[in-house]
Amino acid sequence: MPLRQVSQLCLLGSVQLTTAAAQELCRREIDVSLMSYGGYHYGSLSGFSGMGVQLRLAQFERAREEQSRLSLVRPIIAGKILNGRTLLRRNVASEGREAIDLTLRALKQRALDAEQADSEAQLLGLEGDAARLYFGALAGLFRPRSGPQTEFDFRGRNRRPPRDPVNALLSFAYALLLKDVRIALTGVGFDPMVGFFHRPRAGRPALALDLMEEFRPLIADSVVLSVINTEEVTAEDFVRAAGAVALQDRGRKAFLAAYERRMAQEVTHPRYGYTLSYRRVLAVQARLLARTVQGELTTYPSFRTR
Repeated sequence: MPLRQVSQLCLLGSVQLTTAAAQELCRREIDVSLMSYGGYHYGSLSGFSGMGVQLRLAQFERAREEQSRLSLVRPIIAGKILNGRTLLRRNVASEGREAIDLTLRALKQRALDAEQADSEAQLLGLEGDAARLYFGALAGLFRPRSGPQTEFDFRGRNRRPPRDPVNALLSFAYALLLKDVRIALTGVGFDPMVGFFHRPRAGRPALALDLMEEFRPLIADSVVLSVINTEEVTAEDFVRAAGAVALQDRGRKAFLAAYERRMAQEVTHPRYGYTLSYRRVLAVQARLLARTVQGELTTYPSFRTR
């Protein structure tokens, strides 16, 4: 593949990269992500870029003060809640519509409350409550076409390690999404380690975790739901050992293909009205966040679908 067609390189597992290849990728500012087979992100290799010095200074300044951080993350969390609500509404079976209506109304109210939250503690509480409602309803949407549904019983999030197939897929999807969001932020000039909602700590790309929130339902959760219900990934694609569950090679390849299809899918941007892929949407949202941090926009316009 010609390097001019490569935007990033993701190495999963024990893949070797020559020094000559690494140097050329750095020279072209093509990001290299190093990940485990299960999706754990070890780190990245990238070239020097002169972009973003003033943006990073503004980012650090905004990160110091709570109300400034809060004004940036309120629309992100509200967007996450509404996008999760949209995923549930689109995928619930007709016979289950009445049962889920109460959850949909509750999520809408949590999103409205998040827009008005006056403290980080209140926003964190609303986000946690909305996640509980959302994952409780999501559990009823996993319906493989022919295989036993019990293989994909989902009773809420667990991780490090994931203890069931659904959580194994969710963790893998979130790792891939985090990698793509971090690349989008770095491309604009942000420091992905200094966030506004997730607090900075060693080894945590806090800002990437912030921005990916609104895309978790639209990209990661949507792909997991699709591969299970269409049986692109089946119960036989997982290995269980020492209380943990992980994907085997065939399932991993099928999931990566589904994830890339989702990232290439085109949607209409709610702010600009034109269509672009989800991968391009991440870059656009990173730029909109940069404009907000630097004071060009008063409120960050989070990405929301109907």
